[in-house]
Amino acid sequence: MDAVFYLLLLPLIAVFVSIPSERLGRLLTPALAFATAALAASMLWGGYTTSTHSFYVDEYSLVTANIIAWVYLFASLASLYYTEHVERPFFNLRYYWSLLSLFALSMLFTAVVANLGWMWIGLEATTIVSALLVITDGKRRNVEGAWRYMIIASAGLGIAFLSVVLAYSSAGTLDVRQLTFTSKEGILVSLLALIGFGTKVGLFPMHSWLPDAHGSAPSPVSAMLSGTLLPTALLVYYRIFSAAGINDAPARVTLLVGLSTIIVASILMASQRFVKRLLAYSSMDMMGVATTGIALSYYHPALLKLVFLLIVVHAFSKGALFISTGSIVRAYGSHEIGEITGLLNSTKLTGYSFVLSALSVTGTPPFGTFMAELGVVGIALSRSYWWGLLIGTGLLLSFLALNWHAARMAFGGAEKVEIPLGEEAIPFAMTLVALGISLYAWYITITGGLII
Repeated sequence: MDAVFYLLLLPLIAVFVSIPSERLGRLLTPALAFATAALAASMLWGGYTTSTHSFYVDEYSLVTANIIAWVYLFASLASLYYTEHVERPFFNLRYYWSLLSLFALSMLFTAVVANLGWMWIGLEATTIVSALLVITDGKRRNVEGAWRYMIIASAGLGIAFLSVVLAYSSAGTLDVRQLTFTSKEGILVSLLALIGFGTKVGLFPMHSWLPDAHGSAPSPVSAMLSGTLLPTALLVYYRIFSAAGINDAPARVTLLVGLSTIIVASILMASQRFVKRLLAYSSMDMMGVATTGIALSYYHPALLKLVFLLIVVHAFSKGALFISTGSIVRAYGSHEIGEITGLLNSTKLTGYSFVLSALSVTGTPPFGTFMAELGVVGIALSRSYWWGLLIGTGLLLSFLALNWHAARMAFGGAEKVEIPLGEEAIPFAMTLVALGISLYAWYITITGGLII
C-alpha cells in the first residue's frame, strides 16, 4: 500500500511544482519522473503485489505501471528539447510540464486501482489531459486533431461506461477481483467493453483518432500515447475479458476484432506519405496483435506472458520511433517520408535508433516482439489453420510496410543535419532498453522461465 501511494504521489508532486514557472517544470519533472520509474522498477524487481480495498496490483498491472513510469521519464527528457522549439504555444509552457505529469499520473492510477469505475474515470482523465497536450503547439492542425480525438474517444468511453454499468448490474460489484457474469451477461459486457475501451486501444473500426492525434501531438506526447495509453486501456479490457470468459464467445469476437485490426493497419501503413501517421498505424497494428493474443489466452493462458512482453518492447521501441521522428521532422523541415533520406549518413544516432526500432516493432529477431508474435501465431495455428494463416499474413504485410518506408528514409545521400547529441541519445537509449529486455526474455526462455 505504501509503495503504491508513493508511486502516485511522485507524479502528483510533479503536477504542482511545474505550475509556478516553466523553469521549475524543466528542472523537477525529469527528476521526479526518474524517482517514479526507479520506484516502479524496484517494485517489479521485488515481486511487489497488493490487494486492498482501493488498489489491486498483480504482475500485469505492475508491468503496465513500469511501462508508464519509464516512458514518462524518457518523454520528460525529450521534452527538454521539444519545448525549446515551440514558437507559438497554445498556453504557457509551464502547463505543458504539469499536464505531462498529470497524463502519467492518470494512467498509473488506472493501472493500479481495483475498481472498474475508477479505471473508467482514469481513462476519461487521460482523454482530457492528452487532448490538451496535443494542442501545445497551437497550430490549427493540432487543434483540429485534438478535437477529433476528443469526439471519438469520448464516444468510445461513453459505450465503455455502459459496459461498466451493466457489469455492476450483473455482478453487484465493480471490484475487478470479484466480477462474475453469466454466459449471456458476459458476452454483452465484454462486447460493449471491446467497443468502448477498444476505442482507446485504437482497434478497428474505432481507430480513426490515432493518426489525427499522433499527426498533431508533440513527439514526447506521441511516445506516451502509443507506448503507455494504449496498453493501459488494453489492461482495463483484459480485466473485463478475464471475468467474462465463461464460454469462448468473447474470445472469438475479440480475436475477430484483433485480427481485423492487424490486417487493416498493415494495408494503411503501406500507403502512408507522412511519417507520424505511419507510426500511428503501426501502433494500431501492434495493439491488434496484443488483442489477438489476449483472445487466444482464453485457450492458452500462459500466452499472456508473451502478450505483455510484446507490449513492453513495443512501448520502448515505438517511443524511440516517435521521439526520433520529432527530431527528424524538425531537422528536415518536413513530415513527408519521401523528403527524408539518408538518416544513417546524416545523423549520429537517430538513424540507427529509427531503423532498429522499426525492426523491433515489426517482430524482427532478437527483439521480444518476434518471440511474442511467434507465440501468437503458434497458438492460433493450434486452434485453426485459417486463424494462423491470416495473422501471419497480417504480420508479414506490416513488417514489409514499415521497414520499406524506414529503408527509404535511412538510405541514400544526404547532407548532415543538426540534431544535438543529447537529443539523439534519448531514443537510442530507449532502443537499447527494448533490446536489453528482449535479450533477457530470450535468456529466461532458454533457461526454462518464459515458455508457453
